[in-house]
Amino acid sequence: MFGFFIGTACLIGLIAVARRGRHGYGARGCRGARGYGGRFWFHRVLDRLDTTPGQEKVIRAAVDELGEEAASLRREASSTRTEIASALRATELDQALLEQVFAKHDAILARLRASALRATGQVHGALDDRQRTKLANMIESGPFGLAGWH
Repeated sequence: MFGFFIGTACLIGLIAVARRGRHGYGARGCRGARGYGGRFWFHRVLDRLDTTPGQEKVIRAAVDELGEEAASLRREASSTRTEIASALRATELDQALLEQVFAKHDAILARLRASALRATGQVHGALDDRQRTKLANMIESGPFGLAGWH
């Protein structure tokens, strides 16, 4: 009878550990990590390129700057939905409002394009010829090339 209780307690503990491992803990084993998130793939690419700490710092700054610019584009999506909804609610379509929305998007996309060009230039300048060739091959292979799968 006592063995039955010990076995049940062990089974409950095993289930709790298995569930927590799948749902609560990431690749580094700490709570809050998301496993295979964006930073995991970023570090994987840097590892495959065999970058130095100085190169990683330049690349990370370029990617972070590009991410901030992309975030401004995402923030704009909410106000865009509101403006398009108000244009559609009117008895007649407010084309001037829609033109303003599109003009605002053009300006944001121009900033994003400029930021992408700067980031690409910084990454290109930080890498040596071998690393640039390796990165170009990974990009050309698509998402699975960046992940290291062929």
